[in-house]
Amino acid sequence: MTAAAAAPPTHADGMLFVEYYKLWDTPRDSEPWTLLHRLNAEGAFEDAAAVAARVPRSSPDYGLFDRVCCSFEQAGVLMRNGLLHPDLYFEGWVSPRPVWNLVAEAVRGLRETNAEAYVNFEWLAERYDEWRAARAPR
Repeated sequence: MTAAAAAPPTHADGMLFVEYYKLWDTPRDSEPWTLLHRLNAEGAFEDAAAVAARVPRSSPDYGLFDRVCCSFEQAGVLMRNGLLHPDLYFEGWVSPRPVWNLVAEAVRGLRETNAEAYVNFEWLAERYDEWRAARAPR
């Protein structure tokens, strides 16, 4: 399934999206998103070093940062393997592009020690761009 899937979503696609939503939209998920907004307001995403200084991997805040990134990482894995319908995800979830743009420098820093860090999140943001372009009025 490509980002601009030709087939409309099925009931099974909808059920998988609902399960995804249940996993990543819980009462505890307001804290990770609040942290991301706060870090952005503080200018912590300017470069990888700033993020690493503000959110060391051993800190509770890193766990919150990771939770947001992992929600997109999992969606990327599912979509890349044809299990998550792009129309449902891109219409029903937070757009991955602005979030990727926000965290990209931090992820580049993480990739110095883990080359695979959030590669599916990055892929998902690229697919979103393609999906959106395919749906744009001509």
